[in-house]
Amino acid sequence: MPEAASSLVIGGSEDEPLVLSGPPSALSGRIHVQNPSSTKVVLRDAGLKDRSGILRLPHSRHAFQPFVLRPDQGRSLPISVALDRATPPGDYRAELDIGGGSRPVLLHVAEVVDLSAEPKSLVVMNRPGLAQKKRLIVTNEGNVAFALGDPTVVDLREDPPAYHSLRVAIESVLDSGAPDQAKLVLELLEASRRDELVGRIEVTAKKPVEIQPGDSAAIDVELTLQDELPATRRYRGRLPVLTRDVDVIVIASDRPPRDATPQAPARARAASAKKTPPKRGAKR
Repeated sequence: MPEAASSLVIGGSEDEPLVLSGPPSALSGRIHVQNPSSTKVVLRDAGLKDRSGILRLPHSRHAFQPFVLRPDQGRSLPISVALDRATPPGDYRAELDIGGGSRPVLLHVAEVVDLSAEPKSLVVMNRPGLAQKKRLIVTNEGNVAFALGDPTVVDLREDPPAYHSLRVAIESVLDSGAPDQAKLVLELLEASRRDELVGRIEVTAKKPVEIQPGDSAAIDVELTLQDELPATRRYRGRLPVLTRDVDVIVIASDRPPRDATPQAPARARAASAKKTPPKRGAKR
């Protein structure tokens, strides 16, 4: 009956540790195992031991596709283990336990900058000059701390984009009888340039927020539409939040939103400076 053998030889020289590298959730590498016993050995999982107590190791072992080592047989196999996803980048030493044997292992943990943001999209009313208040819930999914809160600008385009110019460009080339690939590419590039920006939204945070690995934070932001846009259309842009984008959608509105603070944009302030003179006989 196959069984684990305590005499299983793992890796090469005892003085040379095995090396696994990658993000905390998927440290991977290859190891060579040798079965010097007279019985078959079935390998099904591996575990990590940390005598220093620095690492937060999972309680369960790391299962993989079982394979059999016959007597005096050796094989090289890929292996992947996981640490706590918030483990800071750096080098760590531990012990790899597999098939009843163990060996020192050097873990090269890579930096991971990642996050999730909710909601996926923010809806803004088409009210130029109003600072519309929104809240983002951001979770640090990586293993390094980061700060959010710097002012930024969202570029707006019509939504959905106008595909008429692209269709015209393609049809003009295809109708020529002998489509020229180079000409088609040039026509498409020219048509794409006509998909111009129509406006901007300035985004400011109430205060910068630092988020530690594994933590979540609420970020209060104000979005202020800077341009007068036709109210009969919809507009869309992307708010960059570190490694993620949050959609910003501008929709028509005939009334100011509840959570809005008047803040005239530059164009509106310039227009208000040109006041119409009062009519004769009007009371001042």
